[in-house]
Amino acid sequence: MADAAITALLAKARLGELVADYANLIDWLDWGRLDALFWPDAQFDFGMFKGDLAAFRGFVAELEEGYARRLHMFAMPTIMLAGDRARIDAGSVTVCRTDAPAPGIDDIFWGRYLFGAEQRNGEWRLTGLTYVLNLYDRIERTADDRGGPMNFGDGLSPEHALAWRG
Repeated sequence: MADAAITALLAKARLGELVADYANLIDWLDWGRLDALFWPDAQFDFGMFKGDLAAFRGFVAELEEGYARRLHMFAMPTIMLAGDRARIDAGSVTVCRTDAPAPGIDDIFWGRYLFGAEQRNGEWRLTGLTYVLNLYDRIERTADDRGGPMNFGDGLSPEHALAWRG
């Protein structure tokens, strides 16, 4: 296999990891990991929010910490390489639960995450994120689903009993 093909495969693997890591850190509210994913000059556009990494950190923390549960599911990303730059397009379904009013409300978002990425000094990180909403739905719960023998995704954080501690 040619060196260029191997280089492209390695880049796409790393970029796919960055997308997966983004969803994971958002669900687990692990804000300390943002700096390993995004370059400091990254730009964000969620429609109702536009700004840099410092402003995004506050925006996303306030938004996501208001939910008792979060699940960001990404489709297999499409990764387009152009030298040391890339665009990543990942379809998504996001489900977020609030507890109030009891027994709770589920907000469901269908959309796509458009990430920019750049390799600098041999390291790939994200340069930006634009979120495109396709569909939104809100479902008021009629019963509390937390009874029974399941492990529920309530209260995920770096301090959660199931969090990875390396």
